[in-house]
Amino acid sequence: MVQISYSYKNREFLQLEDALLNQLAQTGKTLLYALLEPMQDALLRENGKIRINLDQHPKIELVGFSMTVKEQIEMTLRGEA
Repeated sequence: MVQISYSYKNREFLQLEDALLNQLAQTGKTLLYALLEPMQDALLRENGKIRINLDQHPKIELVGFSMTVKEQIEMTLRGEA
C-alpha cells in the first residue's frame, strides 16, 4: 500500500487543517494516483511512502520503495515513461 503525505517545515501531514488547502491536497493525491495507475500492480506489492515537501524548495521524496519501482515512479513524474 502506498501512502501519500505532505510535509512542511519538517512536519508531516496526512490531512491539512485548512479546508481549502485540504481540498487542494486531496486533489493532488487523486491526480498523483491517476498518474501512477499504470503501475498499480507493482505499487500494490510495495510498502512505500510518497512525501510531497512544500518547503521553500518543493520536492517529492520516495521512501521505502524498491529500486526498480522507485526508478519507474521517477521516470513517470519526469514524463519519461
